[in-house]
Amino acid sequence: MKIKFKNSLHRKNFTEFISPKNSNYYSSRSEFIAAVFLLSADKLLWERSKSAIVRYSVNFGAIKLNGISTDGYALYKAAKTVYRGDSDVTLSELCDWTLIDDTTTLAIFSGIMLSRNGIKTPNFRE
Repeated sequence: MKIKFKNSLHRKNFTEFISPKNSNYYSSRSEFIAAVFLLSADKLLWERSKSAIVRYSVNFGAIKLNGISTDGYALYKAAKTVYRGDSDVTLSELCDWTLIDDTTTLAIFSGIMLSRNGIKTPNFRE
């Protein structure tokens, strides 16, 4: 499966944060990479998440969720689940087509792939 960014802003946010200038990010845990990928997929969620990312960790408790869209909340829950290895949310909840759009669902699947395979996932740069 090809990694799917939600839109061009998602690609920009993620690649600027995980950039070649910061080569240490590439050696960090794949769970961290996946969490950043998922959090950066929603504009408002990303603005609120950046300050909660310190060094190579994410403080999910510091992210303010008020006013976040349903898609943003699904991305947050997916990022938290992938990062912590929790199972407080099911795949069926994250992929409910009545609540979450297709591009968000594809971004969630891509985030799961990144957590399993890391940044070296095939077709990542395409």
